[in-house]
Amino acid sequence: MKLTQNEKNKLISAKDETEWYALCEQIKSRRNGLYPNDLAREILIIYQNKFPVNKYPQWQELKDQDMNRKSFLTVLSVGWMAFAAATGGFFTVLIRFLFPNVLFEPPQSFKIGFPDDFDPGKVDLRFKKKYNVWIVRDNEKITALSTVCTHLGCTPNWQETERKFKCPCHGSGFRSSGINFEGPAPRPLERFKISLSNDGQIMVDKTKSFKYEKGEWNRNESFLKV
Repeated sequence: MKLTQNEKNKLISAKDETEWYALCEQIKSRRNGLYPNDLAREILIIYQNKFPVNKYPQWQELKDQDMNRKSFLTVLSVGWMAFAAATGGFFTVLIRFLFPNVLFEPPQSFKIGFPDDFDPGKVDLRFKKKYNVWIVRDNEKITALSTVCTHLGCTPNWQETERKFKCPCHGSGFRSSGINFEGPAPRPLERFKISLSNDGQIMVDKTKSFKYEKGEWNRNESFLKV
């Protein structure tokens, strides 16, 4: 998933690095904090062109100084400070966008409690923020739905009154079952593997997902009978 043209324009027109970092955080939040490497590289290329090292006044000043023996250590120190100021933000972006999942990604397999902890006809929102999962129970089964919209990867919100998931970005709508019925979303939400562990608690495994359009919702691992 690459930057949209609107996101590119905003980054290019950023007045300073403070505004730049604020825009980067907005881009990250719209994608649930998950970035492929090609998107990170795209952001860094724009950053290098917008804030090149040789545009910093300290750097140009050093180029104009005479590198004599007496002032060598002083000039070296100032040069290092200028270089750090110019590249510090670059490496912050590099670490933040190339390696977010390595440092901060929550467990992909986790327990959510016992079946009786979930009421029939309810959408449980407790695991949305930490695990990007909704737990939905009806009269026959419990399912673990992905919170990622199948249109452009935004995060819909559950609207209890209207009994639907509604994407705030582009208007896609999904039933509590995950089936899409309005807006541009081309397919239903994905399910994650769900099962009972040895201690009787429900285990969700996000390493295994199931797509409705491929007939995978019929697999036993895609739901838990109750």
